[in-house]
Amino acid sequence: MTRYLRYLKLTETWRGRKTDRHVIDRFNEAYDIVFDSDDYIPDPDAIAEFARAASKGDYDLIYCDEDLVLDNRRTKPYFKPAYSPENERSLGYISGMTALKKGLNPDKLDGFSRHKVCHIPKVLYHRSKERRRSDPEKPDLFFDSFHGKISIVILSKDHPDMLEKCVSSISDSLISDDVEVILVDNGSSDGAKRRYEEISRAFGIRYLYSPEEFNYSDLNNYGASMAKGDILIFMNDDVIIPRSEKGILEKMAARADGEDAGAVGIKLLYPGEERIQHCGIVLLHSGPSNKLQGYKDDSYYFGYSDHDINTIAVTGACLAVSRDRFEQLGGFDTRLPVAYNDVDLCIRLYKKRLNNICINSRHLIHFEGATRADDTKDRASYERLKNERLYFTAKHGDITDEGDPYINKNLSPYRLDFDLNLSSEWELMGMSEVLPLNGRLRNKKHVHANLDSFEYRLSDAYGNEDFYEVTGWIFTELPSDLKPCAVIECEGRKIVAEGFEVKRSDVGEAFPRFKKSASSGFIARIPAEDTEKYDIKGSILIRPALMDGKGRVYTGDEECQKNAEI
Repeated sequence: MTRYLRYLKLTETWRGRKTDRHVIDRFNEAYDIVFDSDDYIPDPDAIAEFARAASKGDYDLIYCDEDLVLDNRRTKPYFKPAYSPENERSLGYISGMTALKKGLNPDKLDGFSRHKVCHIPKVLYHRSKERRRSDPEKPDLFFDSFHGKISIVILSKDHPDMLEKCVSSISDSLISDDVEVILVDNGSSDGAKRRYEEISRAFGIRYLYSPEEFNYSDLNNYGASMAKGDILIFMNDDVIIPRSEKGILEKMAARADGEDAGAVGIKLLYPGEERIQHCGIVLLHSGPSNKLQGYKDDSYYFGYSDHDINTIAVTGACLAVSRDRFEQLGGFDTRLPVAYNDVDLCIRLYKKRLNNICINSRHLIHFEGATRADDTKDRASYERLKNERLYFTAKHGDITDEGDPYINKNLSPYRLDFDLNLSSEWELMGMSEVLPLNGRLRNKKHVHANLDSFEYRLSDAYGNEDFYEVTGWIFTELPSDLKPCAVIECEGRKIVAEGFEVKRSDVGEAFPRFKKSASSGFIARIPAEDTEKYDIKGSILIRPALMDGKGRVYTGDEECQKNAEI
């Protein structure tokens, strides 16, 4: 059974619900049902579900999710976001089955007020042919050129060479003369300061030297207060504009000047690689995250990553916003000195019924982390990061509790990709129980095992703190109730971490005689703090094992231990 068929079996419990005849009659009197094409396969529950949705509010437009039916088998579900006018302009994502208030234009679905649109997160439209593929649209097809003044605010300290590359690429990309660059330096060394002064003279930059502790929000607010532009663009000094993207900052400014526009961001790629660093921020269970970060730059999930879309937030590495709207909000929140300040700004714009946009049809290059250390590598910085996360979550609990409006609830809130919301049991269980191993390891015959990997992982999308992850497989030929586990040995000390069982079809194919082989996989997650608690450090040995109900641990004959450094 495919994941989608399994998903349907588990979730479509609403099928066949009865709807009051008067509700359906009122719906038919007020709305026209519009179909995208002649490839529609009727759904027996569609009209009832649309009528039920219409009865709960005064909507101008109602739309639903869709899938593809091939050989009488449902496949390729498209779980759509909440109302996204930018997606509609570039992707025509609403097309399918829609309900429109009588008298409204069915050919223009990108001009409605958010509160007048209802999205039904259920698959009620079934295609018999593949959805038509549209090429990524260029931003200038939708917006005229921007004719006002643009102010680009850049923070930089002790990285003049990086800044020079950044402003050089800006200079080469500009097609407008009415652009100013403001450099804010919070305390470079004397040598770096002299270089900044030279670069500023060469490129006509306004250089603001203000020695103080780093606070991204405060420093950018200072730069914005000194700016004269109608549109503000906040940009990292480690961002480079490729030669192919000439005029992109003016296009971002034009977007930000739109009547219903909030913040405008753009796709960012890692240098020298065709990998995505940013194509829109999403709110996952673990907090704000860059969707598809680390994935190869390609087209994902019905054009999400290569078309222009609405998102709950975009990164401050390159963010354009109307000066008036920025000032009305009071700028960046200075209580968020390092993290979440860009997301906070975007959510406040969203709450003003403005639409944040990520231009994924174009891209810049981002040397992420080139000018600032990774907060997760330093204990004090990590504690500060967690405190900022708590403040951000408390401030925007109404949004974070409800979930990202642009990520359908049928998609996983734990992953950076677009997997279905069908988390495996081991994923939701979190950390393994870790105990000191008392006594010796027992050898048990007829045990087959293999250790696949041992890796250190940072806090994950499920809210787990930093941990070590052991993966492998192990099973016994004989009937038993033994559970998988991982044993770590270091200088005579041993700890055992209970494993979560995982399906392993590859092992099942290799050992077809044994029923247990197909479910022999395991994952054990050991909190980093537990390795400190039990003084596990330096060179270690790891092996998969089996544990009985009395805590006795058994290994097989296979050489499956692995050296590792902690």
